[in-house]
Amino acid sequence: MTNSFIAIKGNFLDKADEIFKVFKYEDTRQDIQFNDWQTFNDYLYDHYYEFANKEIAIKGMWTNNGWTVINDPEMVDTVDEIALLQISKILDTDIATFIIQTTSNSFGFTLYNGTIKRQFFVTDGEVTDNEYSPLEEEKDLNINENIFSDDILLLADKLGIDLNGKSKQTYIVKQLAYSDEMKNELEQFKQQQTPAKKESWWKFWWTANATIMGFAMWLLKYFHEK
Repeated sequence: MTNSFIAIKGNFLDKADEIFKVFKYEDTRQDIQFNDWQTFNDYLYDHYYEFANKEIAIKGMWTNNGWTVINDPEMVDTVDEIALLQISKILDTDIATFIIQTTSNSFGFTLYNGTIKRQFFVTDGEVTDNEYSPLEEEKDLNINENIFSDDILLLADKLGIDLNGKSKQTYIVKQLAYSDEMKNELEQFKQQQTPAKKESWWKFWWTANATIMGFAMWLLKYFHEK
């Protein structure tokens, strides 16, 4: 199971265009709405690879309990630390990210507000990041090498963030085109691959990103160095 979420404190659906521009996307204005959580979730994870091959990113988005939540099936934006810091400054609010990747036993969360306030990450039973003071909401949870999916979901729940679609409401799938800046970065990535990989460069890029947490960490390092 792979899930990654970005939760922004406040109702910012009306600022979706501004938010996604920071991530280097352009809104195609072709939203799809769902009233059922499971149907919405299935659509995201059944179709994001198909859209990615057309250079379209699909993201889930909804508001609940004073939070705007983005479901990031590609797990790219959730680790874009520079963009998340920028958004938290623009909107002057908290941003929490959550990662659940059971294939690689990778679990983590980060809290931003102008700077990083808290960061924790485990992969394959090893704590690789444990920065800043623990949150009060972490109490009684396995925020250690034994962390699992339930701990991430319970932490989000304690923060008032519903990642399970418990509420009956409208869920939106955004269709986002890549900006010219992102296209240039992907082209540079393509050029760095060996000839054997160039034939399916996008599949290689996406697969590494979506299924191997190490590549997500490479992206994080990449954005730091830019």
